[in-house]
Order: sequence, then C-alpha cells, then structure tokens
Amino acid sequence: MTMLDMFTPDARHTIVRAGTLASQAGRGRLGDVFLLLALAEDRPLGVEADDIRAAAGARPGRDRELLATLGIDLDEVRRRVHETTAARPDDPALWSLRRAPLRPLRVTLSGPGTELVLDESGRKAVEVALWARRRAHRARAGRADLLWGLLADGSSEAVDVLRRLGADLRALWTELGRAA
Repeated sequence: MTMLDMFTPDARHTIVRAGTLASQAGRGRLGDVFLLLALAEDRPLGVEADDIRAAAGARPGRDRELLATLGIDLDEVRRRVHETTAARPDDPALWSLRRAPLRPLRVTLSGPGTELVLDESGRKAVEVALWARRRAHRARAGRADLLWGLLADGSSEAVDVLRRLGADLRALWTELGRAA
C-alpha cells in the first residue's frame, strides 16, 4: 500500500496528472503549482487551466526539440509505446506515492519512466489533504482535500498564481466549507 491508496480514484488521477505535467515540463520535482494545474484541468477554480499553465511556466520541456535534432519523433515514440502496452502510462494503478523510510520528509511519486520527488510545497499539499481526510473521518482524501491542501498555505506558489490570475480565493474557501 502506498500513500496514493489513501486518495479517491479521481484524486489519484489528479496527482498522477500533476506528475505527468511536471515530467513533461522537464522538472525533477513535483510542486504545488502542478497539483493546482491538474486540479484546474478537471474542475473550475475561477481561472483557466491554460492561464495557470502559462503563469507557472509549465510548458513542455525541450525533450521534443532535442530528440528531433537526432531525427527522433517523440510523439511517434509515445504512440508506439501506448500501442505496445496494455495499460496507459497515466493509469494510477501503475503509480506509487511513497515516503522514504530513512528520510521521512522525502516523498516520491513514481510511475512508468518517471520518478519525481515532491518539493516542500507539493509534500505539504498532499499531507494537508490527508490531514483533512482524517479530520473529516473519511476513508480516502478527494480532490476537495487536495484543494484544501493547496490553499492552506497562503504564501505558497499555487496561492500566489491564483491571486495573480484574479481567482476569488474567498469563494474557493466557501465552496470547500460547504463540501466538508
């Protein structure tokens, strides 16, 4: 059992999507902004996911360009990999979220061909989401808990991005209060 099993299927999908976005952007770490972006792709947050993507600098990395100079089409490689594997790479069943036993502050999201360490902001968002689940006496944390984890630290980069884009943070908190 991994930490990912403590989340509902849709929240697992959100975490995996955040990891995929961070990996595609060429990042070695998963931060709160990628979790925010993954949430915004699936639920309205008062700002568009594309605006969050631009504000966070979450554009795809240069892998595609670098491989193209060698004559390798990254999209074609990904298409062929998808054809040859029975499961999709973004299937949450293929991913795990683990805390390192000897380094308890190190949390790693691992999936097909990807391993990302959660930075302080990403780890905090996940841990606050799990805390909100326990506080509400629920078996699993959901997307609302992830949003709670993202908004809990008013000085986080995710909250800063929402403020810069003009999101109504009070309305988001009110919505979370009603859902609890």
